[in-house]
Amino acid sequence: MKPSLNLIRLLHYKQKVNKYPVVNLSDVELTKPRFGFRRIRQPIIAQSKITNTLFPNFELAKKYIEQGKRIPNRFMNQTTPEIAKENFEKFQESIALGEPHFKLGNNKVYFPQGRICLLRNNAKHTPYQAKFLVPKAMNKMDLRDYLWNIYGLRALNITVQLQPGTWKRGPWDLGRYRSPQLKKMTVDMADPFIWPEVPKSLVDSLEDQMKNGEKFVELNTAKGSDKDKPLENNDGMYKQDKLPNTYIPKNKKKMGKKMVKIFNNEMNKKSQMEQLNKYLNL
Repeated sequence: MKPSLNLIRLLHYKQKVNKYPVVNLSDVELTKPRFGFRRIRQPIIAQSKITNTLFPNFELAKKYIEQGKRIPNRFMNQTTPEIAKENFEKFQESIALGEPHFKLGNNKVYFPQGRICLLRNNAKHTPYQAKFLVPKAMNKMDLRDYLWNIYGLRALNITVQLQPGTWKRGPWDLGRYRSPQLKKMTVDMADPFIWPEVPKSLVDSLEDQMKNGEKFVELNTAKGSDKDKPLENNDGMYKQDKLPNTYIPKNKKKMGKKMVKIFNNEMNKKSQMEQLNKYLNL
């Protein structure tokens, strides 16, 4: 017996709206929350808040030992309060005796082509900080030994900043190249250092040099009649005398050239006659 067509649901069957099931809107949750369905776990020991000590990692390691659990690697071999107190006392003693508070290096390191430049501080730095431009091969220990052995400066803390190279273009072509990477180190000092103010005379002279250089560049890149403009740089050192700019008609100019030519010929003839008379002893 074959089923009738009314009982067979076609592949592209679409139910009519009037046959939809009746549902109360308050019983339907259209936007289900995305939280609350996972199991809430207790926080691990490493997430516990410890604020009453200077060494929270040491206290967390104690909690792992009390609960009989393995101590994570990040909490192992941490400085204890006793070790920190001992190190602090050694540091105070070395400062009082004027000795280095660190172990001096035994190997001699040479930087024949290296340069160590003291830079001006940025706005974020304090007077107790100094910034240096150092070679990329130099590390913190090298700079600490260098400052102590050469200048007697005690570097308490050193941070390193690597300034990435930037793309630049040459002045004569459109090819670009990457500038070398710069390495800077910021040193914390025990005593403050304030840069002296730049003398106003030096600032004025540098401004004058910059303005004079701009005028030279304008003259070298000038076009047309701008090339004949007088230079007033360096208090008129390159200033030239002004020549009279009189208008001479074309026919007068031609006539004047002709008269000058005749005069020069006559003068040449006289000089030649004088030389001949002198030669003949006349």
